[in-house]
Amino acid sequence: MVDKETAPKRLHKATYSRDKKKGGYLVRVVGPTANAFAGRDVPVTMLDGSEHFERLDRLIWSGIDTGEFGGKAGDPIALYTFTAKPRETDAGTPF
Repeated sequence: MVDKETAPKRLHKATYSRDKKKGGYLVRVVGPTANAFAGRDVPVTMLDGSEHFERLDRLIWSGIDTGEFGGKAGDPIALYTFTAKPRETDAGTPF
């Protein structure tokens, strides 16, 4: 197991983003090659700092961040659809 202190820093960060056109959620990836993750499992960071792995299905959009919504202006960003996993209860069974 690798400690967080000794692990190399990630070049990309994935977070959840609201889909304003169709409803639901997308995954937003920020980093140098943000548009190259379709078909891969990536760790997606939640607001509380925890991570969940999601499989990115299809690239929806890619471009450069304007900084308008709190991101760093000039960073490449991309939006992906993802395969939703069934939710689990505390007992470990889907509901």
